[in-house]
Amino acid sequence: MKKQLINWTIFLTGLSIMSMGISIVTVAGLGTTPISALPLVSSYVTSLTFGQTTLIINIFMIVVQLLLLRKNVRWTIVLQLPLTFFFASLIDLSMNLIHDVPLTNYWARLGFSMLGNIVLALGVSLEIYSKAAVLPGEGMVVAMSIFAKKPFPKMKVFNDVFLVILAILLSLFFFQDIQGIREGTLISAVAVGLLVKLWMCLLKYFPYEPSQETSQKNS
Repeated sequence: MKKQLINWTIFLTGLSIMSMGISIVTVAGLGTTPISALPLVSSYVTSLTFGQTTLIINIFMIVVQLLLLRKNVRWTIVLQLPLTFFFASLIDLSMNLIHDVPLTNYWARLGFSMLGNIVLALGVSLEIYSKAAVLPGEGMVVAMSIFAKKPFPKMKVFNDVFLVILAILLSLFFFQDIQGIREGTLISAVAVGLLVKLWMCLLKYFPYEPSQETSQKNS
C-alpha cells in the first residue's frame, strides 16, 4: 500500500509537471506539442479553454480504446477519466499562471519553448517511471498497437502525425491559415523523446524503484 501511494504521488507530480511543460511550450507562441495541437486549435475554434478541449479530446481517446480493445479492455481504463479531468484542470491553471510572461523577441520565445520541452520531458519521465497509470493519449496508442499488432513507437509516431494533420486541417477550414502549429511543434516532436531518455537515465539514480502496479498495458 505504501509503495502504491508513492507510485501515485510520483505519477500525479509528473502530470503537474507535464501540464506546466505543455503550457510553457504553448505560451512561447511557436506552436504547441504534437499531441496538444488538436486541443489547442479546437480551443481557437470554440469558446472553450485549452484545458476543456484537452478534456473533450481525451474522452474521445478513451472511447477509441474501448472500441479497439473490446473484450480485452481492463477495468483500470476507468482511471483515465478522473486523471484526464485532473490533467485538463492543471493545463488551464498553468496557462493562467504564465500567460503574461514577457517574451520580447524570437530568441526569447525559442528559449522559452525549449524550457517547456525540458519540463514536459521530466513530467513524461515521471509518469513512465511511476508505473501507476497512463493518460488517454498514451493509452490510445497502446490500444492501436495491440489492435494493429504494430510496435508502440511506430504507432506513437503515426498518432502524433495524425493529430497534427487533423489540427492543420481544422485550422485551415476555419481560419484559412495554420494556427497553433509552427516550428516549435516540430522541435517538440524531436526534442521531447530525446529528453525523456536523458531524464530516464537520471532517474535510475533515484533511490526508489516503483512496483509494477500497472503499466502501459493496463489498457
